Amino acid sequence: MNISRGFSFAFNFDKLKSMTITLEEVKNYWGKKNIPQQWYSKKEPFTLQWFNELAFKRYDRYYPHIKKWAEFEYHPGEEVLEVGVGIGTDLVEYAKRGAVVSGTDLGKDQVMLTKLNFDLHNLPYKEIKEGNVENLPFPDNSFDVVLCVGVIHHTPNTQKAVNEIYRVLKPDGEALVLVYARGWKHYIKRCLIHGLLLGKWAKRGFDWKKVYSEVSEVHGGAPKTDVYTKSQVKRFFNKFGDVEIQKKRLGEFFEYRPYNTVKLPNFVQNIFFLLGLEGILGENWMIRAVKRPFPKEAKFWEVWFKHY
Repeated sequence: MNISRGFSFAFNFDKLKSMTITLEEVKNYWGKKNIPQQWYSKKEPFTLQWFNELAFKRYDRYYPHIKKWAEFEYHPGEEVLEVGVGIGTDLVEYAKRGAVVSGTDLGKDQVMLTKLNFDLHNLPYKEIKEGNVENLPFPDNSFDVVLCVGVIHHTPNTQKAVNEIYRVLKPDGEALVLVYARGWKHYIKRCLIHGLLLGKWAKRGFDWKKVYSEVSEVHGGAPKTDVYTKSQVKRFFNKFGDVEIQKKRLGEFFEYRPYNTVKLPNFVQNIFFLLGLEGILGENWMIRAVKRPFPKEAKFWEVWFKHY
């Protein structure tokens, strides 16, 4: 096998072969054992203590960057929608701080777990129901904030999903969306180790998308998992007025011990942060997209010579 040729395929998304999947396949996969976060805790499942530990592990260990980015404390009284609620961890955080929350997910298991999470915390919600991101069951211009974490890279038509998020936002609304990025884990684990050294690229008909889908989730074998470049993300969100995109999360070995194995010393992570390497090697794109464009209030030279 020509390894350099293999990497040229890994780096060029446009040459990847397409995979035809359905929303029903995605729905069937993401129920039951594949609902994210539930493996964070060994406590009695479906209890208040279980939900609380899942939240602690999510924000303290596995995804500490989400807490600030999601702006939980800044939207009291506003209409907030989460697309892909999972077990409801993020939506509960908005509700704790007074937001008027709604949520949707593909499966009844996720809806049931999220409602249970709210009931155990004695928190109100407006509506939580089944639905899919490519055809959201809400009217136009309904929400101040739409949160969507780790969803649209799994749905068959990512662009249609982004368009739906845009549709349900109010004119001044903002979307907070997380998708997979091509960081160190992508190139070393997905492409080099699994794709080339373990031969999965060849076994899957030299189709990198099939490799990504097979090896990216905890239990593997997802119907679809895409991993995007920044230019792709920009194209998805080109209808929005203002878009901020940051690459975050060094993830396993740096921030936590994967499968209770090894974590690098903190100084290693601190060096990476100091050198700005998270912005190159991180595995998540954190997107903040505002629906209405905000014009510049001054020219660059005016900031220096005219304004105080």
